[in-house]
Amino acid sequence: MELHGSGVLLRPFRWEDAPDLLPLCQDEELTRFLAWWPHQSLEDTYRMLEGYVGQEHQWAVEVEGRAAGWIALLVDWQNQIAEVATWLGRPYWGRGVNREAKRLVLDYGFGTLNLQRIESITHVENVKAQKGLEKLGFVREGVLRRYRWVKGWHWDMVMYSLMPEEWLRRPGG
Repeated sequence: MELHGSGVLLRPFRWEDAPDLLPLCQDEELTRFLAWWPHQSLEDTYRMLEGYVGQEHQWAVEVEGRAAGWIALLVDWQNQIAEVATWLGRPYWGRGVNREAKRLVLDYGFGTLNLQRIESITHVENVKAQKGLEKLGFVREGVLRRYRWVKGWHWDMVMYSLMPEEWLRRPGG
């Protein structure tokens, strides 16, 4: 399934995305707040794609005909909630791409999937991600201390959430 936005296409991943993704995934600044290390080879990128290709509610973020990142709704059907998770290559930062991709996924999650809560969890030091979530209307719920074991460390994470009525109340909603 594809979701079309302003300058952004969310579409299923393809194996042929690997060459576009490799230089993005080699960036230490990108991977600083992600659970994986910078890729060393195309083989690393293919291994990552094994977890993306064919997965429901996981999309390649395509910009100008190239895969620029990943966005997913990790759905908990029993509780009608999901976590939105994303990463975007540095050449696409500051261009509104992540905001537009999240807007598409939030519309889909609250509309088509009828979710009752969408949350996002980010590293406590990832201030850019936190500001981006707040611009979309997410509410900061608090710090989850030593919440995730990543790269040999316990990471403190910040929990954000958004309810459907909050999403619909936003300007333009």
